[in-house]
Parts: sequence; C-alpha cells; structure tokens
Amino acid sequence: MRSSRFGKGLGSAFGLVLSAAVLASTLTSAAGETQVVAAKQHAAKVSDRPVDNSSFQNLNGFMWFYNTYFDYKFSDIEDDLRDLKSRGIRVLGFFAPYNGGKHWCDGCAPYDFYSVPPQNGTMEDWESLVDAAHKLDMKVVAYFANIYMDEDGLFFRTAEQQYAAGDRTSREVASFRWTDDPTDPLPRLQNGPPSFSKWEFSEEAGAYYWKLWFGPGFDFDLPGARAELERIEKFWLDTGLDGFMWDVGRVDEAMRYFAVELPKTYTSNDKWLTYERGGSASADAFAEFGLNAWFNGADTDTVNDYTRIVDGTTDADGLEAGLANTDRARELGATTHTWSIWGDEEFTNLIPHQYPTYPNDEVMRVQEAALLAGAGIHYGAGMYDQYTRWSSKLRSNWERVLRTVNANKALLPSADRVRVPAGSDPKAYAMRRTSEDGRQTALLIYNFNSTATNVTVDLTGTGIQTRQTPKDLYNGGRATAINGTSYTVRLPAYGFTMLEVSATAPRT
Repeated sequence: MRSSRFGKGLGSAFGLVLSAAVLASTLTSAAGETQVVAAKQHAAKVSDRPVDNSSFQNLNGFMWFYNTYFDYKFSDIEDDLRDLKSRGIRVLGFFAPYNGGKHWCDGCAPYDFYSVPPQNGTMEDWESLVDAAHKLDMKVVAYFANIYMDEDGLFFRTAEQQYAAGDRTSREVASFRWTDDPTDPLPRLQNGPPSFSKWEFSEEAGAYYWKLWFGPGFDFDLPGARAELERIEKFWLDTGLDGFMWDVGRVDEAMRYFAVELPKTYTSNDKWLTYERGGSASADAFAEFGLNAWFNGADTDTVNDYTRIVDGTTDADGLEAGLANTDRARELGATTHTWSIWGDEEFTNLIPHQYPTYPNDEVMRVQEAALLAGAGIHYGAGMYDQYTRWSSKLRSNWERVLRTVNANKALLPSADRVRVPAGSDPKAYAMRRTSEDGRQTALLIYNFNSTATNVTVDLTGTGIQTRQTPKDLYNGGRATAINGTSYTVRLPAYGFTMLEVSATAPRT
C-alpha cells in the first residue's frame, strides 16, 4: 500500500518572524507544551479503555479508509460499525490517523503527530471510534509514517526558530539532523531512494537539515529522534491501536524497537505489524526481525494470486506456489495480506473515482474474495471509496464471502491448508482447510475458466470421508453428495464452492 501523490501548496504556516529574545521565552509553548497537554489529556483516559485480546489469526475482512483525503468523519464511521461488522468487516485500516496534509501522498505526510486531521473530527472522536470497535471485537490499524514529517509542521517550525536562537538541545531541535556543511555524510538509514534524501537549507534556521521524502527526516541513529519517535508511538498506542503498516521500513536493528518491540510490549492487545512494501520473498527475514505480517506476494495494487490465474499469467500449479506463501507465514506465527484490486493515483483513481475492475467484475471480484480470503490470506478493500461504488449485487456477494470466512474456523488464517488434486485443467483448483483445533474441515473448489465446467477432485489421501453430504457454507443448504474418492461439481464461469465436510487427518 502506498501513494504517489506528491503535489502540495508550499506556503509557510508562519508569517511572523520572532526575535531571538521572544523565542527564548516561547520555545516550548509553540509546539512542546501543546503536544504535552494533548498527550496528558488522552493518556488520562486509557485506563478504562476496553482491551481486545483476540488474535489476527482468527479473523478476516479489512476495510481501508483514506480518511484524510476523503474527509470521513470518525463519528460517522463509529455509527456504521455494527453495519460494517454485519457485512463481514473485522479490521478497520486508516490512512492515516494523525494530522497530515491531504495533498501530500493522500495524507500520509505528518503535519502534527499529536492531533487528528481536523476534517475527520477530534481526538476524542478517534478514541471513541477505537473503543467502540473493540467492544464489537473489531480491530483498528493504521498506515503510519514515522520516518519524516511535513516541513510546515509546527514542531519543525519551532525547531527552526530555536536553532536560529542558538538552541542545540531542545526537544524539537534534538529530533533532527543539522549541519553547516552540505557535503557532510547523510544519515546511514535513509528509508527511501537516494533522490529523496538530501541536506536542505533552512532560511529560518540558518543551517541545513536532513530532508527525507517531503520534510525533515527522523534519523533512527539519533538519540533525540528516537526519544520523539517513542513519544509519538506511545501516544497512538494509548488510543488503543491494534497495529501499524509502517511507511517504507527496513530490516535494520535501529528500527526494531519502534517497528516491533514497543508496539508489542507497551500495550497488551494483539498487534498486526508490517512494512508498507514487505512481501513474502523476505518472509523469514521479516519473521526473525519480529514483524508478523506481509503481502502474500508483493505490494502491487492490481496484481495478486487471483489476477495471475484468471489472466493466464500462471496456472493451477503456479497458484499453489503463491498460496503456499501464507502457509509459510502461518508456520512462522504470522499472516499474509492482499487487497482486492484497487488504486490510489490522484488523477487516475481518486479524483474521477475510477478504479480497476475485472472483465466480469460482479462475478470475478467475488471469486477473488473466495480464493484469497478462503485460503487464509488477510483480504479486503484497499479503499472504502472504491467499495461504495460497487454495485449492490457485487457488494452483497463479496460481503457474503467475508461473513462465511469469519463464521467458519476452517476458513480463518489460523486454519491449515492443503491442496486437493483437481484434474489436468490448469484453471481448476481445490484445497482442504482444517481449523486449528481440528474440529472443522472445509473443501474449496474453483473454476477459473470463463465458461461453466465440471471440476472433479480426487479425495484419495485427503482424509475427507467419501460417503457424506457436505454442507454448502456460502449458499446454505446441502451440496451434491460425495460417493467415493472422485467428486465432481458443476461450476459456472468463475464459480466456486465452499463446503463443510467430515474428515480425519489427511495421510502424509
């Protein structure tokens, strides 16, 4: 998940030039005291906050809100929580909860880490939303940039003024790298391409500061930066957040405390911790580092394991190789994720509200959900605005898949997954899912062809009993009876079936 919107108005938020004498008496009042007061006000409330100790392994259904860009009210989302849950949504993702300018990467560039975007409401509204979600056993996670901040933010503007007044030790000044010599080496850990890391001259401070991406960067090797980052993270953890998708991110020891250790230990709720661009190719390294989630493939908005099988990029064997990534994550105590095809480019998607679709979207997007969520991959809508523009029929069937997954332990991320032979057709596929406690088994069968077809699966050695009538989990009622090791179902174009079956442990 990422955004490429770089446009922004460049006017400074400050038109007043303060004298050094005035600055000396107001250094902390401009930013530090305001933020300390905010922190104390919301921290005083956390002792009565409901704690959700359920596991991300036992739920599915993500919904991402680009709250800053689309001006969503936190109070409106809170009012809609019960309805969202009834539709199969269990995790609310926000891009992003802190106050960021909507014209810098859709709001991910932090203007003020200690407040919410004013168009979304108040900090009290945010905390009320999180509390209400937890009372409904729903999770709240955030895309979070902790590697830089907006250069127009009050915190940095205060640092510039303090630096100009000769201060080198204040909380604000100490959070950033400064130099008088632009040929000095740049910080070691840059969290971005070289072209977005440089020394930038501040007319206000009369010195150069390290700029990363769109504003002053936080150097994770700098004690003052680490202290401020800890304050920021604790502030948001105190609101009850259940996880973070960290902007960019590196498997670097200097980042481990912030990306993994602090969120896991500071509050007790189960955490979803991932890097923006993290994919399964680095699964073992991520797990050793302490992250517990990553993309099932890679961070691409319009390509996933489903798109590859339906567009002919891969076949059933290639699909199995892709789905095996979530099996490896489960072995590592982690999960993988991918979102329904989407896009967040300003002129391509956001302004015209035009998003990627399948050739037969009302059918194929539902099968996408049935495959990806059915395989145990965390799945959902990458953007609420896109979801609201689907047809009512598509939304209804897509939501029914998520409800089905959440209602059956054999379909949750924690459940075991084994491929079931489905003949020689490269676009036919089947798998067995078995709940973590071994008490429920599901047989999932898919036809990825654009025409209806019979799919025959071989149950030999799967442990699935060969004399039974399965329960149809998605449609309700009973499915065609199984009478032997060969089981055939007739599936429409881009069709699927999700069956509860009786089984014993499969032979290995």
